[in-house]
Amino acid sequence: MPVSVLDVFKMLPGSNCGECGQPTCLAFATQVIKEGQELERCPYLPEEQAAAAAAVKSQQAEGMGRRRESVAIALEALQEKVAPLDFAAIAEGLGAVYGETGGRPYLEVPYFGRILRIFKDQVQYPPGSRSNPWEAIFLYNYLASQGSRPLTGDWIAFQSLPNSVSKVKTLERLQRELAEQLQGRKTGLLEKIAALRGELTDLGEDAEVKAVFRPLPKVPILFLFWDADSGENFPAQVRFLFDAAVADYLDLESLLFLVESLAQRLQEAA
Repeated sequence: MPVSVLDVFKMLPGSNCGECGQPTCLAFATQVIKEGQELERCPYLPEEQAAAAAAVKSQQAEGMGRRRESVAIALEALQEKVAPLDFAAIAEGLGAVYGETGGRPYLEVPYFGRILRIFKDQVQYPPGSRSNPWEAIFLYNYLASQGSRPLTGDWIAFQSLPNSVSKVKTLERLQRELAEQLQGRKTGLLEKIAALRGELTDLGEDAEVKAVFRPLPKVPILFLFWDADSGENFPAQVRFLFDAAVADYLDLESLLFLVESLAQRLQEAA
């Protein structure tokens, strides 16, 4: 029998703390079942719910219960927004390569080391890669920006972006979880940075590890890591900083999606 919203709600502490990014535990449970949100976003999920959490993950992997039509509607709306754009004219500003096949224009965009071919009605992945509708929505958002502003070279925090107050907790959670995963694993982290084509740098604050990632050509991310110091009771910390022009390329939701995607890749170092 499929896991329901009520089933997930019963697993949660019921404190409505908001640390998952939703105002109530019921709203979060709805997101888990209907939108595929990760159950682990609840920082206070009881350990005895591990088996139930595994059942939720299995159901999500099969797509059961999800409100897929909302994804399709959002994707279709963005494709309509992109349809009138002159791909040849916006390619350079996005760091993309313009091309045509069968009279259909496309842009080739580097994304985490893969070259994705984005048509006005389809994202074409390299052979062996799986398509992802959420990723497609994110990529069309990037195209819709039209590469309107040069990068500044100035690094800013997420909370410096307009209207970011309601989203800051989500970023803080991502940073905290990643720091916990990477604690004591600096060597593995450096190997993973190299594998993801990150560039070690002297930019930014006095962190132990500093690297610039370019998951998208015009959206660089500065990653900062401080390992734990048991002598001073100093826990591991992670911070993500962004070029001051980032809001001209991605909205806040899309930027958080990108950070989460990078964090998931870095967690493999653990």
